[in-house]
Amino acid sequence: MHTSASMCPVMRRASVALLFLPLAVQIVVVGQLQVGARALPPQREIIVSTDRIDRLERWLKAVDQHEPGEIDGATSEIGRFSETALRDLWVDAQSLVRLMRDRKTSVFQATSGPPPVRTRIIYKPADLRRMTVLACAAAGLLDDRDCVAIDAEGALDEPAARLAAHAATSREAGDEDNYILRRAALLHADVAVLAPAAAAEPASAYTTVRTIGPQSVRVTTSDGIDRSVQLVGVNWDIGRKLLDAVRTPRERMPHPERDRMVRDWYRATSAWMIWNENYDTKHLDRAREIFPNDQDILFLSGCQHEAYARPLIQSAVKTAVLPTGFSIDVDSARLELHRAESFFRGALAQDPADGEARLRLGRALGLLDRHADAASALRAASESLAEAEQRYYSDLFLGAEEEALGHFEAARAAYGRARQGYPRAQSPYLALSELARRTGDRAGALRATKEMFDLSKDPARDDPWWSYFVLGARHAEEWLDELRRPFKRAPH
Repeated sequence: MHTSASMCPVMRRASVALLFLPLAVQIVVVGQLQVGARALPPQREIIVSTDRIDRLERWLKAVDQHEPGEIDGATSEIGRFSETALRDLWVDAQSLVRLMRDRKTSVFQATSGPPPVRTRIIYKPADLRRMTVLACAAAGLLDDRDCVAIDAEGALDEPAARLAAHAATSREAGDEDNYILRRAALLHADVAVLAPAAAAEPASAYTTVRTIGPQSVRVTTSDGIDRSVQLVGVNWDIGRKLLDAVRTPRERMPHPERDRMVRDWYRATSAWMIWNENYDTKHLDRAREIFPNDQDILFLSGCQHEAYARPLIQSAVKTAVLPTGFSIDVDSARLELHRAESFFRGALAQDPADGEARLRLGRALGLLDRHADAASALRAASESLAEAEQRYYSDLFLGAEEEALGHFEAARAAYGRARQGYPRAQSPYLALSELARRTGDRAGALRATKEMFDLSKDPARDDPWWSYFVLGARHAEEWLDELRRPFKRAPH
């Protein structure tokens, strides 16, 4: 390999390999069922069994009893639901919402796909009456004429009566019939966050059955190799579907886009996914559909697609062996970087002073070989970055861009600032060694390399680069606490 600055562009880009430093981490990427040759024609009609109504009632009581943020009896109860049971719940919960808003409803449908297919859901008369009683309780409407006509209050046991009282209090406070919708979304988020192995089954358990509702697989990768593929419960899908039904006071139709709690749920849960490298493309896609101009959601979307461009994820997606009909919505690294660029620009359109979004925009532009634009963005970002880690990234990335532009002294200065900020971090030494090699300074390259390897023996070494792909979601726990706080009950 030549050491002059005239090396070919591809090799020159490879010389700033610190931006692709491999990390030994575990990453989860969720894939969804699309269309497969093994799939049977969808059912056009389903007659629901009574045991599903039993499960729906247990679910309602768990939703009411759950203390947000805690592993309690409610999370344990829902955590024991199988993947198939959760898909049935996704259907029956929608039917329950329809009954909450119209107790005379007798025709139910559920749409699943792609391609979208409507399935008629049929409940036996006795089960439909029981569901209507539960709907009266969940809506806090035991004194409603239709609920009085079926003596809904007299049909409730003590836990269901408490649920009805809580829902009525929420309604009287001006929240319409959103009590169950909000608390259910919190419960299913807690099951996914606090008990992530819940309802997971080996992908080999996947069988071709006539069923409806979403299906997901979890691909766990370590060092770019898929280690396991599991069918997982659709807790996030249930939360999203229920929050779609949230409505504001005096509105008949749902308007989740007007609701602050819905926005906070998406922000907190999306941040948790990124912080834990547990990626679900559908989640942020739906968040942007509801809140297309929300700065935090746009920024998190950029972080997600920036991570999708990582070699670790790119390799795992290409090699993962999925059940027939499933796919992971991750495209080529270049396309994912273009998406990240678009979302970071969107976040900056909402707040031009967002230095972190500008920092990550600069990195994406650099990886897209737009080095002059990248350097300009990184210089602008450095002026407003207050946190030490962010300044470190800015110096590290700016050094790479100056190097790609042939500005070797400026690159050396930027790498030096990064080293000064984190003297025990190995990445600046690697960058300085490669820069010295490129400029013909063999002794300097060897010296920096030795210093880098000496650091590997230091138990106190700390390189913020190891956390780069999660640090954009560092407020996840804070946001989750903020989301849950209004729904926590005062201790007795």
